[in-house]
Amino acid sequence: MMSRSYTNLLDLAAGNFAALGPAGGGRRRSGSFGARRMPRVMTVPGTLSELDDEEDERAATSSVASDVPSSAVCERLIVVANQLPVVARRRPDGRGWVFSWDDDSLLLRLRDGVPDDMEVLFIGTLRADVPAAEQDEVSQTLIDGFRCAPVFLPPDLYDRFYQNFCKGYLWPLFHYMLPFASGPPPKDAPSRGGRFDRASWEAYVLANKHFFEKVVEVINPEDDYVWVHDYHLMALPTFLRRRFNRLRLGFFLHSPFPSSEIYRSLPVREEILRTMLNCDLIGFHTFDYARHFLSCCSRMLGIEYQSKRGYIGLDYFGRTVGIKIMPVGIHMGQLQSVLRLPDMQRKVAELRQQFEGKTVLLGMDDMDIFKGINLKLLAFEYMLRMHPKWQGRAVLVQIVNPARGKGKDIDFIRAEIQDSCERINREFGNSGYSPTVFIVH
Repeated sequence: MMSRSYTNLLDLAAGNFAALGPAGGGRRRSGSFGARRMPRVMTVPGTLSELDDEEDERAATSSVASDVPSSAVCERLIVVANQLPVVARRRPDGRGWVFSWDDDSLLLRLRDGVPDDMEVLFIGTLRADVPAAEQDEVSQTLIDGFRCAPVFLPPDLYDRFYQNFCKGYLWPLFHYMLPFASGPPPKDAPSRGGRFDRASWEAYVLANKHFFEKVVEVINPEDDYVWVHDYHLMALPTFLRRRFNRLRLGFFLHSPFPSSEIYRSLPVREEILRTMLNCDLIGFHTFDYARHFLSCCSRMLGIEYQSKRGYIGLDYFGRTVGIKIMPVGIHMGQLQSVLRLPDMQRKVAELRQQFEGKTVLLGMDDMDIFKGINLKLLAFEYMLRMHPKWQGRAVLVQIVNPARGKGKDIDFIRAEIQDSCERINREFGNSGYSPTVFIVH
């Protein structure tokens, strides 16, 4: 009998994706999602044992072919995320691609935290539209030169997976903004503000299945560690645990996890909790986020956690799932190395001269409705009005990263920020002084 830890989600993934249309199809890998029953897991102390279909499971795991050979001595970490830490650009003549590391990617910094003898392989999508005829060549180039395995999703599927479900449902919900209402969704933001769209959830699961198939292509399940990142891939652990029962699997959530009162408004709340619990280790930024997750598991699944000497664990179908607090910090070594560059020293000197005698407040945020950039500007405006002594002395430099989502709300907040900057500079600025400096990174 298939373990209930993943049966509901796999029923959905193996179902008829009629709502997804032709783009929701995709290759079906032989042996990945057949009718064969998966081995059961004993819920008794000791080594996990398989009770049936042992030969079938051994054949399935041993038949996995890898395009990326793993060293027999060194262990390997497979990092799976929505996007690769790689920048792809078309060549000027339009023939082929040029790739480079994305120095701003947080995933790239993960390599600094693993042993020097451990290989790191990245799996994710590219921020570029690669034609189908070039995908094999691009994949081989990234594997050979960057140890990256790209996942190519059909554009329509990616839009429904990322814009509709990830940015339309999960991102607002995890930031305590309920995205559901009685009216229909806005035309250019299909999910945000409207009823829950089951087709968007199906697209999310199907996209996670594409990531799973890429992992299967490269994994050595006996030796590799797999580390899944963020809310885009919360369905992936279910597929991996079903195929590789003893896989060492971790997950880290880069966003907040809401309280149970907010999270329970998500119609697929139990499915997401169960698929996360298919990991061996789940990481959160803060203890509050972990506490909210544990509360949801208790109130919605009836699973209680145990805490002993700082270790938090959940017993889930015979496995112990560890919960760990792992806040992301700042890589000071990288900052110091950049500041020592000759060009950077010249730029620092220019900035010192530009803001000489001024008190500079620096903000750097994503263009997002939850970052509160305009509230920061309003507070700065209020300070200048209530404390005139700071007029001509204080400067707010606001750097904004490009928006990751799209829709009317992003356009509105961008226009709102621009209006606030212009109003503050018009009221408090002069020919030699601009209170706000707005930079789009």
